[in-house]
Formats: sequence, structure tokens, C-alpha cells
Amino acid sequence: MTNYNLTTNIKAQIIWALMFVVFNTNAQNLVPNYSFEQHTICNSVGGQGATSWLSPLKGYNILNQYSYFNICSSSKCCGVPSYNFGYGWQFARTGFAFADFWFTNNDGKNQRIYIQSKLYDSLKKNHCYYIEFYVNLFNFSLYANNNISLLVGDTGIVSYNGQPAYTFPQIQQYGNPCITDTLNWVKVGGIYTAHGGEQYITIGNFTDDAHTDTLRVLSVGSYSAYNIDDVSVMPLDSMQLKAEAGRDTTIIKGDSVWIGSRLCGLTNVVWYDAANNVIDTGAPGMWVKPTSNTFYVIEQDVCGQYSRDTVYITVAPLPVTLLSFNVIASAAKQSESINWETASEINTSHFNIQRSEDGSTFYTIGTVKAKGPSTYNFNDPLTTHDSRFTTLYYRLEIVDKNNSKTYSEIRSVFLTNNDSRYTISPNPAKDFISINAQNIKEVKITDASGRLVIKSTKTNIDISTLQKGVYFLEIITNNCNEVKKFIKQ
Repeated sequence: MTNYNLTTNIKAQIIWALMFVVFNTNAQNLVPNYSFEQHTICNSVGGQGATSWLSPLKGYNILNQYSYFNICSSSKCCGVPSYNFGYGWQFARTGFAFADFWFTNNDGKNQRIYIQSKLYDSLKKNHCYYIEFYVNLFNFSLYANNNISLLVGDTGIVSYNGQPAYTFPQIQQYGNPCITDTLNWVKVGGIYTAHGGEQYITIGNFTDDAHTDTLRVLSVGSYSAYNIDDVSVMPLDSMQLKAEAGRDTTIIKGDSVWIGSRLCGLTNVVWYDAANNVIDTGAPGMWVKPTSNTFYVIEQDVCGQYSRDTVYITVAPLPVTLLSFNVIASAAKQSESINWETASEINTSHFNIQRSEDGSTFYTIGTVKAKGPSTYNFNDPLTTHDSRFTTLYYRLEIVDKNNSKTYSEIRSVFLTNNDSRYTISPNPAKDFISINAQNIKEVKITDASGRLVIKSTKTNIDISTLQKGVYFLEIITNNCNEVKKFIKQ
């Protein structure tokens, strides 16, 4: 009887061997075992299984190194696509294997695990190199982070006792955003000009927690871990790096879209709009918010390689143009009157009126059929107002005939029969909130995860830098403390 797993693994290794030969014939990648297919051991838990890769640690538990995942593993810890005893699920970007690196957050330990390799050949002075690697966030990571970087060096760095190797990596995504994708492989890449003699690359986070942006993505989980695959260091004169304006796309009027790339090191770049006006320089990509169909052109010169590219943006009209949307509490406090007026309706089927008690979870409380541009009204009959809530939130869910949905802005109504001492307005808010209170000692604003984001002693607070979402505002006076909830739009 044929052993299916053994047969599959043998076929996998043969296919990979052919891929390895083809790749290294057509490109001069200086990274050995760039896709982690070659290995010394398949079942590697917190150890080093990939040939030519190590974790540069001194004075730290030897088991706490990068982990290795391969389709050939017979253990639930280290397989592909299922790994980490069922908590992870990821196919390799190419081939049948990948590795990881990790670090802890917000625990005061600042632990860092790096992954390092020595290049086939040292880099040549004043030569340009294209460097890239691909990552995604481990499914069970509690946090997502920025500072996912690659360091090029003459010698290999060392992390003592698992602490950050404080240095200045040369390759990270332009703008250094938090990388949150757990499904797709995300490219981190850029251009590097060698000073000559560099032989090592190291990948990881080269700063401490205090200087790393942290985004909580799960309510429960573990440290931050990133899978890594397909690491490349290629002489630019062995390849052609073309300008990348991004994919042609369609957006709804009023939306923004990212164009270009996030490659770092592209300094000689110029962006033009459809009228041939220069709109930016030195940026590989940017956010744009066109109001009509248009295109943008990127022009770049990288180490003598000149190229241009064009991206076309189609701007679709809003399915509904709202002239107004208001919610008014009745004098008897027994109903809320929801009113809205439309200036245009394109293929609109109906409006769902939705209510929320926390500003986050909305429920449909009624439906009104679309009748073309006109004025609408809906009464939300409320027999009582629960004293636990100071505010009710409303929005419109606008449903097209093809069942696509868009949403209005959120409106709120304060429940004045509540005995709350203080109020904040507006709520929802965009840029500023005002607090109706006296003798304020301090105001603290925390996000939904409990992280303190703003501390102030003012009654007018700038919230323009906060991301959209639900926040909690604690008002501290000489007499008492009170917590309010508000929404940042």
C-alpha cells in the first residue's frame, strides 16, 4: 500500500527542486534558501529548521528562536498549511515552507526574536540592490505592529538575552504602517545602495515597545508573530524595476484610494495628475480622493532605470445623495422621529433604519421603501428609556436593488431622563468634543481595548488624530468620576 503522505512529500520536494533551479537561473538572488525549502529538520518547535537561517541570540533560551514550518512535517506544530497545533493556517507563498519571527508587546520585557542569513556574496560599493521579503500576521497574534524591517550589515547582529538589537534597518514599508493581514502575503521591499562589503541580512523589529505602534487585533491571543517567505536581495543591474502606479480601480464618490506602492528608497519619483500637474515628489505611493473619473502617472528614475506607469480611477456616483438626516426626540420621550431627505437615488431599493445603544452594534428597527428623491420620516416608538444608557444612536442602511449596502453618518439622541451629571457633544464627533462640566481635574480617553490615548484637563479636546471607532471618556472632578462613551467618525 502506498504511503500517501510520503508520496506527496517526495513529489513536493521534486517540484521545489525544479523551481529552485529555474528561479536561480533567471535571477541573481543573493539570499541562500530564500524560500526556506531546504531544511535540516522538519519538526521544529521554537528551533532552527531551515538551512542557512538562524536566530542571532546570546544568553537566551535556545528553544526560543524562529520556528520553521514545512509540508514534510509529521507534527501538528510545524505543518503547512495547518500549524501551531491548529491555531495557524497558512499556505507558503511559493514552495512548501516558510518561517517566522516574533516579539512581545506591552509586557515590559521587550523580547525580540530575529531571523538572519549570510548572503552568497558581499555587496559591491555604490551598487544598487532591490530587496524584498513577504510577511503576514500569525492568526493567533494578539497584536499587529509596525517596524517590520530588514537590516543589511557587514556582520551579523546579535540579540543579547532576547532584547532589541537597536540599530537602523534600511528596508521597511513606506510610511511604516502596522501590518495586519493574516491571509495574504504582504510585500516589504525597497532599494538599497551598498557602501561595500555587506554580507548579512537580519529581519525583525529593531526597536522597543515604546517606539513600536501596537494595534490589538484579538480579544485573546499571544504575542506578535509574523510568518516570512521569499526573501530576495538582487543586484538592480540584473533586473528591471518598473514604476508601479497601482491597479486600476473603481471607488464610490467621496472615498479615498491608495495608489502606487509602499517600496522604500524610491526618492527620484514624480507624480502627475490628468492635467499633467506635479502633485507629489519622492513618494512611491499616496492617498487620493478624486471626485470624477481620472488617472495618475508616476515617473521614476532608480539608479539609472527610468520608467513610467499610469493608474486609472473610476468614480461611481453615490447610490443616494442625502441632503439631511436628523433624529429628534419627542417632548414626551416616548418616540424618536427620524427624518431624511434625498437629492438623488440611483437603483435604490429601500432604507433600513438602524438603532444602537453603544454606538457600535446596530440593529434594524424598520424599513422604508425608496420612492425617488423626496423627504422621508420614520418614528421609533420607545415606551421607556433604559436608565443604563445616556444616548441612543441611529443610522440609515441604504440598500441597492443588487443588495449592495452603504451607510449614512451616525446621529445620536441624548436621553435627558437619565440622571447623568455631565454631557459631551457632539457625539459622534470628528475633530473636537466639548464637555459640559465644571471643576474638571482631568479627562482620560481610552479606546475599546482599554488603552489610554488622550489625557487632558480641558473641556474642549482635539480628537482629530484618533482613528474611527468607539471611545470611553472618563471625567474626573473634585467630587466624582463619570465615564461617557462617544464615537469618533
